[in-house]
Amino acid sequence: MTPARTNTAALELVELLKSLISLQESLHAVIEVKLQAMRRADVEGMIAAARSESELTAKFSELDATRRSVVDRLCSQYGTPAIEDGRPVRLSTLRKRFDAPLAGRIAKLAETLKERMLKVAESNRVVELASRELLVHFKTLFEAMVQDESQPTYSAGGGVSRAKGPRVLDAVG
Repeated sequence: MTPARTNTAALELVELLKSLISLQESLHAVIEVKLQAMRRADVEGMIAAARSESELTAKFSELDATRRSVVDRLCSQYGTPAIEDGRPVRLSTLRKRFDAPLAGRIAKLAETLKERMLKVAESNRVVELASRELLVHFKTLFEAMVQDESQPTYSAGGGVSRAKGPRVLDAVG
């Protein structure tokens, strides 16, 4: 284990954290665009935002693979187990092995990443609530569209049913 190698992996971790922060900020911006599209009932805008969100999610997967690789190298270099109590090693455990300036820098980046992730989570909760409301609205709208004007009648089997014939959605395609 050489300090230069350890420092290289630690600096990779710094750059990785910066990339994750930037990606979280991009994701937050896309979610806000999606929310604006939802407010305007802009279906094309919602679809475009969902595509962008999907692309960003794929980038998160790539960065997560990089994160695992960097953490594994750091654990190996510092003689720290990559798994503690059945869970992946925590950043705070690794930070204790770095010199003070680097540890402080990583701690600050980790805190910033956490803040950005919380903003994304909050925006996602708003999207979820809006989506639930839209779903209720669309269900009501759909039920109104498929409802026919006929009164229920008794069927041949003795049950109550609507009269046979085309329904509104069947008639309009």
